[in-house]
Amino acid sequence: MASNEERTLELLKDFDNICAPIISKHDGEIIKKVGDELFCEFSSAKQAVDCALAIQEAIQPYNDSRPKDFKLQVRIGIHIGDIVIRDGDVFGDGVNVASRIQPFANPGGICISNAVKDALTSHPNYNIISEGQQELKNIIEKHTLYRVETGFEIVAKNIKKDAPKVD
Repeated sequence: MASNEERTLELLKDFDNICAPIISKHDGEIIKKVGDELFCEFSSAKQAVDCALAIQEAIQPYNDSRPKDFKLQVRIGIHIGDIVIRDGDVFGDGVNVASRIQPFANPGGICISNAVKDALTSHPNYNIISEGQQELKNIIEKHTLYRVETGFEIVAKNIKKDAPKVD
C-alpha cells in the first residue's frame, strides 16, 4: 500500500472480482471482508476445498500478466468450526482457527485443519500432506495441519539459521 496505493487498491478489486464468482459457484458465502482477507462459509469441507483450489487456479493466469510486485499471493486456511454472526461481524472458534492456520499456507497454497482432512477422507482425489502439529497464536490446543497441494505453491528456499546475512 505504501509504495503504490492506487495499484494496491486495483489489486484488491481484482482479487474480489476473481474470488466472488468462484465462491458463489461453489455455494459459498462471503460473510466478512477485512482488508485483503475474505471470510467465507460453506456447507461442506469439500465445497470449501474445491473453491480454494479453483481460486488458486484462477489467480495464476492473472499473475502471469502482472508485474512482479503486483501479483496476487493468496494463502488460504480452511477449518470446520462453529461461528456466530452478530452486527455484521463474525466470531467464534471456527473463525479464529481458520485465520490462524492461513499463514501456514505458502503463497498459492491451502492449509487445512485435521477436522477438514477428516471430512475429506471419502474423497480421495486430493493430495494432502501433513505439516504436523502446530501451535496457533491465542489458541489453547495444538492443531495438526495439512497442506492440500495446488500445484501453484510458491515455496521459499530454506535458509540456514547460521548463514551470514548479505546486505
